[in-house]
Amino acid sequence: MSNDEKRYITYDLSDIETKKLMNELPNYFESLGDTKTTAYLNWRFYYNSDKESHFFNMAQGYFEASIKLIENCIANNCDRKSDIWIFPIMFNVIHGIELYLKGFNSLYPIYMDLQKEKEPQGREIKLNHNIQRLCQISVKLLRDSKNAELLDEMLFVEKFINILYKNTEDLTFARYPTNTNKESHFYVNSSKNILIDMNVLRQWVLRLHTILRNVMGYIFNRTENIKEWHDAMQYEMNSELWNLR
Repeated sequence: MSNDEKRYITYDLSDIETKKLMNELPNYFESLGDTKTTAYLNWRFYYNSDKESHFFNMAQGYFEASIKLIENCIANNCDRKSDIWIFPIMFNVIHGIELYLKGFNSLYPIYMDLQKEKEPQGREIKLNHNIQRLCQISVKLLRDSKNAELLDEMLFVEKFINILYKNTEDLTFARYPTNTNKESHFYVNSSKNILIDMNVLRQWVLRLHTILRNVMGYIFNRTENIKEWHDAMQYEMNSELWNLR
């Protein structure tokens, strides 16, 4: 800032005229040098890593943000922030689930192919937003492979989603007050109060995140281990062939 008194970016700058502030604020895509207050968009997304891991990493952020918001509301809700924060909370939870399930539905068939020593077929991650359908695909993959342990965990995720869809099948309710037909969502026109208990929601979301993070982490790590074993075996075979020349 070019004021006579030196102003720091951490100060309250609300007294500065908007036009002046616009011209003097730094580009937020550049760092002022403090790594503690800098977000590195690329640090969790290695350019040569599998795309599924990118989905899992981003999903973690949405879940952690939603949990922080829920716990903030529970800690102090005198200002009734929960009535309006519930929308970004639900959006974060829904989008976090979507990211995890899309990554899982792409990675699990690769994992199964590797276990059967088949050449894994890459799968396109489709950008649809129907988390109920995405979860049904996940559940089917686990049932077909007779993975009872992970299936029990995924059924918890499915129950959360089914509760959501019983209230509305249009998940844009957390993003806009109206749907694509410009009609108000279910909570706007209701003559009764539409309630979400934050303490109960917190328990659901905590367990959802634990399940999805652990299931995806388990499959990802197992897949990487099998790939590394295959690579090591291939290297040994190539070395033996080379020695026979």
